[in-house]
Amino acid sequence: MFPSPASRLLHFNQMKLQQSHWAVYFLFWLLTIIGGFSLFGIITFPILAPVFGSTGTPISHAITGARHLSFIALIWAPGIALVLCVMRAYRNKQSQ
Repeated sequence: MFPSPASRLLHFNQMKLQQSHWAVYFLFWLLTIIGGFSLFGIITFPILAPVFGSTGTPISHAITGARHLSFIALIWAPGIALVLCVMRAYRNKQSQ
């Protein structure tokens, strides 16, 4: 007996939800890493700029710190997020 169209649609939606779960998990880690690096730059650049003799306002140093460290994070974050997704998938597969 063939499955009803409603049950096929339900199965299709469940599969889509399982697949989209990984995209949300990946984006969570991506944005968390980039945000963390930006926040670290906002805090550290105004503190360390006078130590190295840099002139400028603390606001300009905070903006520069956020910009530079978020760019560095943008390079590393996709790879780290991908590795974290694979590690989670592996752990889920092992527990089943």
